[in-house]
Amino acid sequence: MRSRSTGALLLGLLLLTGCSSDGEDADAAPGTTTTGTTASAPGGPTTSPTPNPTPSGDAAGCPTTGYALTGTANAPTLDVDGDGKPDTEWIATQPTADGSVQFGVQTASGDAITANVASAAPGARSLLVADVTGDGELVALVSDGRQVLLYAISDCSVLPVQNAQGQQYAFDLGFTGYGTGVGCVDVDGDGVRDLAGLLAEGTSVTSTAVVLDGPRAANGTSRTVADAGPDQLDLARSVTCGDLTLAEDGVTSGP
Repeated sequence: MRSRSTGALLLGLLLLTGCSSDGEDADAAPGTTTTGTTASAPGGPTTSPTPNPTPSGDAAGCPTTGYALTGTANAPTLDVDGDGKPDTEWIATQPTADGSVQFGVQTASGDAITANVASAAPGARSLLVADVTGDGELVALVSDGRQVLLYAISDCSVLPVQNAQGQQYAFDLGFTGYGTGVGCVDVDGDGVRDLAGLLAEGTSVTSTAVVLDGPRAANGTSRTVADAGPDQLDLARSVTCGDLTLAEDGVTSGP
C-alpha cells in the first residue's frame, strides 16, 4: 500500500530492484549509492547572492530573503511554495570549494531554497523540479549522467531522500544494469501517478513505483510491458515527469 504525506513532494520514473550499491538487499532505487549529498540552509547559489533592492515581501509563500541569483543556470518552474506564482529552478555553474554543486529553487517571494550535490562522476549536473502526482507532491531530480538523485521539496526546504539503509536514494541510468530512466506514471493502477524507475531491456519495459514517506523512500509495485513500443522504450531511457523532461525543462551546470 502506498503512503502519501501531504508535506512530502516527489517525482520520476525508474526501475528499482531492491539492491543497494554494495550488493545487499534493500528497498532502494537501482544503483543507490552513498553520495555525500547534504542539504543546506537557504542562502543562495555558489557565488554570493546579490541583494534584490525590491523584494516582493508577499505574506504567502516562503519567507523573503531578498536574494537574486548569480553564477547559475536557471529557468521558470512550478509554484513550489503555494503562493500561486511560478518559481525558478537553478543550479550553480561552478562547484563549491569542496567540489559539490549547489542547486535549488528561488521562489517568487525572494527565498533561495538550496541543497548541495556531490558526485565522483565527471561532467555536468542537471536539475528538474517536478510534481509527481500533479497535486503537489514535489521533488527535485538531480542527474550526473549516470544516476539521478532524489530530493523532496517541502516547507521551503530541499531534503535528500534516503533509503532504508540511510543512503541517498538514487536511480540508475544504465551504468549498473538496475535501471535506465525515471518517470511519473501510474504503476499500481490506482489512477494516481507514481514516481517510478524504468528499465528497458530489449523490447520490454519494467517500471517500479517508489513509495514516498517524507524524506524516506522504498520500492513498491512493479509492472512489466513485454512488447513495448518505440515511444515507451525512449521514455524508459529518459528522465521525465508528466509533460516535463530533464532535457527540455531542466537546467544544467555546464555543457
